[in-house]
Amino acid sequence: MEMDELITKQLAGEASTEEVNQVQAWIALRPENERHYQKMKKVFDLGEKHYQQISQPDINVDAEWNRFVNTISKKEIPVRSLVPRIQTSVWLRVAAAVLLLIASGAVINYFIVKNSDIEYQTSGNQLTVQLPDGSTVTLNKHSELAYSREFNEEGRSVTLHGEAFFEVTHNPQKPFKITINNNEVEVLGTSFNVQGYDDRETLEVVVETGVVKFSADKPEEGITLHAGEKGVFIKKNQQLVALPNDDINFLSWSTQKIVFEETDLHSVIETLNKTFQANIVVTTDIPPSCAVTVTFDHQTLDAVLNVLKTTLHLTYKVNGNRIEITSLGC
Repeated sequence: MEMDELITKQLAGEASTEEVNQVQAWIALRPENERHYQKMKKVFDLGEKHYQQISQPDINVDAEWNRFVNTISKKEIPVRSLVPRIQTSVWLRVAAAVLLLIASGAVINYFIVKNSDIEYQTSGNQLTVQLPDGSTVTLNKHSELAYSREFNEEGRSVTLHGEAFFEVTHNPQKPFKITINNNEVEVLGTSFNVQGYDDRETLEVVVETGVVKFSADKPEEGITLHAGEKGVFIKKNQQLVALPNDDINFLSWSTQKIVFEETDLHSVIETLNKTFQANIVVTTDIPPSCAVTVTFDHQTLDAVLNVLKTTLHLTYKVNGNRIEITSLGC
């Protein structure tokens, strides 16, 4: 929350030079940081536009405040006990709105852009979107989906950043196209998962049902994927390959169900990092005997780690957002 507070101060013009530099340095670290900043700025800019008339003496500040909160979130959020009273600066109220919505997990569950596109964004939670053609998209954390207001009139095209599971309504006359990192996925009607976070080394498409065409910069060199297969685009060498999908947990981020059957600890950690968007690392040697057989169903990461701690006699420590496994007893 510390960086969110600094960003809010900077947007409100209350940050010192040192704090502004700190925010700019943080934004430059990762593309996800830049997107998070832009989400917060959208909320703040909306508040600024909404309150331009607030200096008029006949405006009811409390009514306008509540109207603003309802504008940017469908959730009913009690605000009176969390924000300054009426005599407090309007801009502090706007700043409080940004932090309030982040704290509630609602920045930004959805955001409708006021031009030709509709855009959905998630932060620390997931969101299921129904498109005008009846297709559904479940967005993972820190993901974005955008499409034109003319979607399904002449074609069906969307843009994705991050990860999402698609269930596409069948329509041979209007192929469904997804653009992600200059790559294209095309389907007629099927279900599949797309993972393409900007900071990952690969882009993956895993097909659950139906057929998917997956192409990179050169559509003529695309591959066709069937149910049970996955396409992997390796960004470093621009290589696109088709492989059998042997990961039964590829949708665990959405289903919250994880199944391990004599799974080696390296693979377990990789699955947990994907499912929870965690940063678990092992700082000791892993014996070949470290295998896990267990099923987790809608359990938190802390609960999962406690089970592994007991069954594998491991110890770990938390260092910021990094979880370090320091010893193993298996």
